[in-house]
Amino acid sequence: MKPNRCQRCSAVLVLAGLMICLGAAEAADKPATGTEHPQEQVIGPQVDLLLRQMGDYLKSAKEFSVHVDALYDDLLASGQKIQLAASDDISVRRPDRFRVRYRTDMGGKRFWYDGKTFTLLDEAHGTYAVEQTPAGIDATLDYLIGRLGFTPPLSDLLYSDPYATLKQHVVFGFQAGMSDVEGTPCHHLAFVGKNVDWQLWIEDGKLPLPRKLVITYKTLPGAPQYMAVLSDWDFATHLPDSAFSAVIPPKADRIGFLKAAVSAGQERAKKAP
Repeated sequence: MKPNRCQRCSAVLVLAGLMICLGAAEAADKPATGTEHPQEQVIGPQVDLLLRQMGDYLKSAKEFSVHVDALYDDLLASGQKIQLAASDDISVRRPDRFRVRYRTDMGGKRFWYDGKTFTLLDEAHGTYAVEQTPAGIDATLDYLIGRLGFTPPLSDLLYSDPYATLKQHVVFGFQAGMSDVEGTPCHHLAFVGKNVDWQLWIEDGKLPLPRKLVITYKTLPGAPQYMAVLSDWDFATHLPDSAFSAVIPPKADRIGFLKAAVSAGQERAKKAP
């Protein structure tokens, strides 16, 4: 019998719902009282150095673009995992511009931040929403994640200091060895957090670029995973302001931002038993 999408559990809300951000995933279950004492971090010095070098390299880039091919788990009420695919094309121009084109098996979305407003276009449903946000990428991401509960893909890498953003919720980190990612030798790092475990492959050599990322949402039913391979890094192409301006189809309907951020399929998943 073919499973009905209405039977899918809430795990899909995290993955298909674009909650692909380690900081957001870890902070989601943080007690409101603030009484919990943070755990001491245990990270090997070489692991910390590699993570810092990667973060500093991205931090120093005034603008960059990257292509992402991703696989993620969709969990049925029966406990069976269904693997879905996605791809992203991400462009960033610091300190106040980014755009994302996000395609999945369940439909596509586009996002633009032009320094003043964040626009979300749901291509599959012909709807869009516009939200006034604070100035700067960091402040806008904090607003979207903290106030609206919406996280653009791979947001950790968009922040001005990726090293600090990635490290803040780590409990334990170690080096798993060397590994090859699509022909590129990489340092394979593994990290343990309270709510998520994650692995990161950083290119060996003069360009310490992130080449692969795996996140395990261990507190969700079935411990679904998200895996992304990052390629076609471009630090040379300059994008004009117009590249970060929203392009809305003439017949698209404007709706409220929170409604736009949740697809029809995710609304059904919320009602799943």
